[in-house]
Amino acid sequence: MIYANLKFDKETLEKYSKYGKIAGVLMMLLGLGGVFLPPVMSIAVVTFMAWMFLFSALVQGYNTLKNYRKSFIAWLKPILSFITGILFLLFPIQGIAVVGILLAVYLLIDAYTSIAFGIEYKPNKGWWMMVLNGVLSIILSIILMMGWPFSSIVLVGLFVGVSLFFDGVALLTFAFGAKDLEAQDNNKNEKE
Repeated sequence: MIYANLKFDKETLEKYSKYGKIAGVLMMLLGLGGVFLPPVMSIAVVTFMAWMFLFSALVQGYNTLKNYRKSFIAWLKPILSFITGILFLLFPIQGIAVVGILLAVYLLIDAYTSIAFGIEYKPNKGWWMMVLNGVLSIILSIILMMGWPFSSIVLVGLFVGVSLFFDGVALLTFAFGAKDLEAQDNNKNEKE
């Protein structure tokens, strides 16, 4: 058990408890926004990704200009990032379909990591929330793939919202359990 045997000092646990609760609540609120306004969340996701591609293109372009100015191959990545960002901004609906399939893959990877972390974290308080989060991610991924590409406008925002909400619940559960970790650690030290 990799994670269950980690030792945390009191200050770290207190910070995690405080900031974990804040982050958990914010993620839950964002998630609810996606659940109740899925097309808006879908557009927000694609717009955010577009700007990330454009920012990435600028950074990559600057690096290429400074270090690999004469290399045609080095210019391909910033150019592709720039074109992708522009296309996402100009054609957000088609971008949502692209994001839909990428989201399905992401949810499968998220499911694996959540379940693996939950199992590693067992028997600590809240381990089952991570496993549940992983199982829900698998279900969401399958549903998204079955209706793709037509259902992406609603499902991308809805699933991002649901995923954010349950990630927030899991984080909140861990944050409330952080002080229990300290007590468990102190009890182990006293027994040794």
